[in-house]
Amino acid sequence: MFKIENQDDINARQPMDLRYMKMLRNLLHLISSWPYKLLGEDVKPLPLRGTFYLFVEWAIVLVTGLIYVKTHINKLSFFEMGNTYVTVSLNVVGLQRITIFWFKSYRQAIKEFVLEVHLFHHRHKTEYSEHIYQYIYKICAVFVVAIHAETFFGVLLFNVMPFVNNVRHGMFNEEMPPDRQFEHSINYSLPFNYHTDLVGYIVIAIVNLILSYDCLLAFCGFDLALSVIVFHVWGHLKILDHDLRTFPTPAEMRATRGRPEDEMSYTKEENQRVRAMLKDIIDHHRHIMHFMTQASDAFGPMLCVYYMFHQVSGCILLLECSKMDPESIGRYAALTVTLNQLLVQLSVIVELLGTQSETLKDAVYSMPWECMDTSNRRTVLFLLYNVQEPIRLKPMGVVTVGVTTMASILKTSFSYFMFLRTFS
Repeated sequence: MFKIENQDDINARQPMDLRYMKMLRNLLHLISSWPYKLLGEDVKPLPLRGTFYLFVEWAIVLVTGLIYVKTHINKLSFFEMGNTYVTVSLNVVGLQRITIFWFKSYRQAIKEFVLEVHLFHHRHKTEYSEHIYQYIYKICAVFVVAIHAETFFGVLLFNVMPFVNNVRHGMFNEEMPPDRQFEHSINYSLPFNYHTDLVGYIVIAIVNLILSYDCLLAFCGFDLALSVIVFHVWGHLKILDHDLRTFPTPAEMRATRGRPEDEMSYTKEENQRVRAMLKDIIDHHRHIMHFMTQASDAFGPMLCVYYMFHQVSGCILLLECSKMDPESIGRYAALTVTLNQLLVQLSVIVELLGTQSETLKDAVYSMPWECMDTSNRRTVLFLLYNVQEPIRLKPMGVVTVGVTTMASILKTSFSYFMFLRTFS
């Protein structure tokens, strides 16, 4: 039975000792996208799994896929070509994601997250910090396992449905139907026959299984990395909000209550303590803002391409499902649900940042600023000004990631679907 916390996690001395962090690292290691050298880890890349090798491999797949579209666009209907349009789009996303590791911004963002931002480094500061760390730990532990399961079953469904259709159509009988061809999860333009030849079918089916697994690794691996980062930044924002709302009043600082004079203002010595506490809070907020700028630079291009992919694939998949026959539903319903679930999942998780950071404005104003001296009041005013803009992921500074953007994409995809439906 899966346990959220095990003995190794209890005895962990650094974030990478935690099981869910090891699982995240291993997932990205399969596509050589974990910065081992920056983290001081002596791990060799897997053979034939380097990012350059994968880039060349997927570039070849993309080119052969585009050639297939060009040679068959006038021979097959839009419904028959829909799967190829989607797989070519998936290939573009995978190709872009495999290049993420090449950029210093991504490697630095992962390094800073593991070595500085991870709540493991902040859990011992206060009792509330430990509480938030345990809360985020449980979320991440469950979420990482769920994404691993999603990866496995996603690849399985993507490749099993064409096989089931081939069995149902009698393609493995001694005499194959003369008017049918083998269905594949991915189609290419190749110099040999793999649509009617059994040996060719088996070879390409195995290749497709490997390629689809690699592609889903790129999807789920980077989504998982971003999600874990967002969960921890969300935890930081909750700690910051708590520190602001529980800022001690003069009476609480003196451990006295009930006397009106104790609530009036801080003494000179107390204002010095208040100044130090305000500095810690501002430094904490500045650190969060700095890291989110790094994360936006690292994951921005990925999110832009990702959202454009969902804009295109969403209407195509809806159109394919609109035939409402068992074959279309069996082949495209699961893929449609899975891809939309990934979009909703990432958008809702990232939205946590904006929602939580919105509370900081009220939290700052709730501080006992009226009891402070003029210098500290100016510091509070400076902090209040800085928290006015919510902390959000802004890919390439163009669009804000969240549920509003997600809803816009889903709405537009449905509109395009209705438009294409009138011509199909």
